[in-house]
Amino acid sequence: MTKQIPSTKFPGLEYTSGDDIWLDNLKPDSKIPFYFHVSEKLTQNEAAVARAAYALDRMDELVNKARAHLKDIIQSKQDTDYTLLHDFFDFHLSEMDEESLKEMLGTEQPKTLSEPELVDLLMLKSLGSGLGEGWLGSSFAKEQQEQIFIIDFTFNPEFTDQLIVVYLDVNENILTISHES
Repeated sequence: MTKQIPSTKFPGLEYTSGDDIWLDNLKPDSKIPFYFHVSEKLTQNEAAVARAAYALDRMDELVNKARAHLKDIIQSKQDTDYTLLHDFFDFHLSEMDEESLKEMLGTEQPKTLSEPELVDLLMLKSLGSGLGEGWLGSSFAKEQQEQIFIIDFTFNPEFTDQLIVVYLDVNENILTISHES
């Protein structure tokens, strides 16, 4: 049976209980396709789908919160995630040729950008929701069984498949980040 995703920002989206929700290109005016994903385990729970829809409706706020967190990380070498984020940026700046960097980052002097400026250039690739299992490390035992939100950021995907992923709990508190491809 098809049900309506209770989104006010994207009305008319439908899903089938027990099936994954996987919607692509929800923001056709975006520079890159934007994906929305909710795991099949959550689609069996209308309250969980409603929380995912609420996050979808507030994605700009969540993205800003995640960006602020990434900026805090990159400005504090003592942060446990500093090296991960620094290495993500360093990978792009040192491994890519100058012309690709210029086009990907939209500047003539990409290597002069600060890391906080690089955070600002990250684009939203997807927003998802699922149970923490399989996504979070063992230090998140409680969250492994709870609904979480997942925000994927990237630079222009024509040049890179690398992602910085920000994980939030159901109350939108940031749990951790990861570098994925």
